[in-house]
Amino acid sequence: MKFRSRTDVLDRIPNKFDAVLAVSQRVKMLVEGKKRLIDENDENYIKIAMEEIAGGSLQVEVHEPEK
Repeated sequence: MKFRSRTDVLDRIPNKFDAVLAVSQRVKMLVEGKKRLIDENDENYIKIAMEEIAGGSLQVEVHEPEK
């Protein structure tokens, strides 16, 4: 399977800082043993997290800070 690029993730989460936070939080979950949302045997958790987000398997909520 060809994994998605960072631009595919940015289509889902337009702010690149929020995208990095979302990917890193999902990677932490995967490292802790949480179940994968895609059927892929790759051991690169970053690629898996990016694919889950870009493919829509994982929904991410971004909250705007209060002013």
